[in-house]
Amino acid sequence: MRFVFQIALLLLTVSSEVLTAADSSPVRKKIVLVAGKKSHGPVGNRIHDYPWSVKLLKVLFEQSNIRDQVTAEIHFEGWPQDESTFDSADSIVIISDGRDGDKFEEAPHFNGAARTAVIARQMKRSCGFVTFHFSTFASEANRRQILDWSGGYFQWETDGARKWYSAIKVLDAELALPNPGHAIVRGVAPFQLKEEFYYNLRFDPTDRALVPILSVPGLPGRDPDGRWVAWARERADGGRGFGTSCGHFYDNWKSDGFRKLMLNAIAWSAHVELPPQGVESIYREHDEITAALGNAGPEANAKTSK
Repeated sequence: MRFVFQIALLLLTVSSEVLTAADSSPVRKKIVLVAGKKSHGPVGNRIHDYPWSVKLLKVLFEQSNIRDQVTAEIHFEGWPQDESTFDSADSIVIISDGRDGDKFEEAPHFNGAARTAVIARQMKRSCGFVTFHFSTFASEANRRQILDWSGGYFQWETDGARKWYSAIKVLDAELALPNPGHAIVRGVAPFQLKEEFYYNLRFDPTDRALVPILSVPGLPGRDPDGRWVAWARERADGGRGFGTSCGHFYDNWKSDGFRKLMLNAIAWSAHVELPPQGVESIYREHDEITAALGNAGPEANAKTSK
């Protein structure tokens, strides 16, 4: 009887240790990547290839040194079929067009009051939020929200008209890191990039939570913030926002510095604890991405425009 009791006690101890180990396993942060419709020419011309970019990011995360800490979910055509997936997201990344007066389509997060309300609800629960290149465009009506959610935007509208405060310039330039101690730039050294830079972006000069991440000294921007092309913001509720006006040319994902910075920024926005060397990845060509994902996504149905 004593022997049976000892066996039972041993089994209970082992079971308890197994359950404890299972309970202590890290919970993966969920990153929701939303691609807008392809614009600026045909799919695969490597300009504004939004579906390609979210597919690439998913595979980069899945093959990175933080693959055990994150899960990346991709959606196309500007919005998930089931928007409730946002409710469990740790960060939402928007890679899309944005409205420019009467040109192009509104960025998904501002495309109608209902969708804006969905994203606003996520922000209230401290979800991360990332805008990328054209999705940084915002109207006066959404100014307050985007300054809170991510900290900055491309201002195309002034007094209700398409009168740009911000500007655009294609330049092959050196990028500087104004805050080298920030987690987003872990493992990143200053690098060069040929890019369609948006600059003279709109920030709140009184916002002490706003941190410049990338600047381009060669741009003719207004002082003090007109040369900033990437930024981060920690909201009062604990949520984290990041934005960059970079992202026009798909081939810039080949840049080790740009790729690492973007992966760092997205992971940081989801409250991932970044390794000292940052998020490490290897660039993959599109055919490799397609093979890895099993041709995920309605790419054949992606619309094009010039």
